[in-house]
Amino acid sequence: MTFLQHRLGSLCLALLFAFSLVAPLLADRPDQEPHIETIDAYAIDAATRVANGAIFLRGEGGPGVDTPEHSAAHAPVSALRVAPAEPIAPPPMRNVSLMLDWFLSPHHAAIIVARARGDFDRHGLNVTLSTPADPSVPTKLVADSRIDLALGKQTQLHRQIDNGIPLIRVATLVGTPLNSLTVLGGSRIETPSQLKGSTVGYALKEDIQPTLSVMLEHHGLTLDDIELEPVDFALSPALAERRVDAVIGTMRHIVPYQLEEEGRIGRSFMVEDHGMPRYEELILIGNRDHLHGRQDDFRRLVRALEDATHWIVSHPEEAWHLMVQSEPGLDTPVNRQAWPGIVKRLSLRPATLDARSYLAFQAFLAERGFIRQEHSISRLAVDLSAP
Repeated sequence: MTFLQHRLGSLCLALLFAFSLVAPLLADRPDQEPHIETIDAYAIDAATRVANGAIFLRGEGGPGVDTPEHSAAHAPVSALRVAPAEPIAPPPMRNVSLMLDWFLSPHHAAIIVARARGDFDRHGLNVTLSTPADPSVPTKLVADSRIDLALGKQTQLHRQIDNGIPLIRVATLVGTPLNSLTVLGGSRIETPSQLKGSTVGYALKEDIQPTLSVMLEHHGLTLDDIELEPVDFALSPALAERRVDAVIGTMRHIVPYQLEEEGRIGRSFMVEDHGMPRYEELILIGNRDHLHGRQDDFRRLVRALEDATHWIVSHPEEAWHLMVQSEPGLDTPVNRQAWPGIVKRLSLRPATLDARSYLAFQAFLAERGFIRQEHSISRLAVDLSAP
């Protein structure tokens, strides 16, 4: 046998021996989960050793016997062998139905932007939005469990709870009043104390009781001193056309610009400056009887709204463009002018509850006879920011 044949034979023997050592460690078992195995570097090195004309065996429980330093030089090393991971199914989307208080407006910005940015999706929610034909309907549908949440006012919430309707405040989108009493600039009415004998237009009865009633009382007047005129929701046109002397229920961030479009100048009296305590203008209202089973869903919703609100405040111009891209009908000269004013009023912590303020406002309503009894805070509102 030639020297070359001898070397080839040794190499073949080495490869066979090395394969016999390594193959059992590399065999896949499809019925097992992915795992980490230990492969001895000494076994891998066997091919080189055999090819050089020497075979060394290892004891079952210890290092090889070829050199005394083997335990340090040839300690086992780890090799990662991971089978393809099973696909991870996305968590199921939770459905939440939400009805607006009325048609879309800039003060709904948190909802519009959260939907457009994908904040609802990121929090695992499929949110269905709807607009009522009548602004008195949304909370009734919540009470009947036909929708999950509705937008409304704090004044509305207290009076409906007093009537036995199982409603509860879930979150706050606008935490200050937006309501105002508006007259035309240059009219004889320079203060609400001069409203006696005037005709006041309104759209919602809740703007008469308690809001207008409190403002008049603050100036020594009563509802008997004025004439009330329902004008539906054409508040600005009714005032601009002088069909009424004043209107109550006007959104202070919108109406001045609407009057400008009519070639008029308005003068607005803020309700909190004329006897009305501060209250929350836009809140999320849920069904108190069914709250327990939906708190996790509602927390997700409120976190999405909070994410959107902080982004709006930090990027008002980008937020405006995103909003009107999503809802082109909002892109009007009036809304563009109103936008900076509404951004300042968005609630940065919509879940947080000011319990003292809610109880104080309730006491105010009870003292003046607008509600019959006072209730515990747990019947009025929930703080979803609490652990």
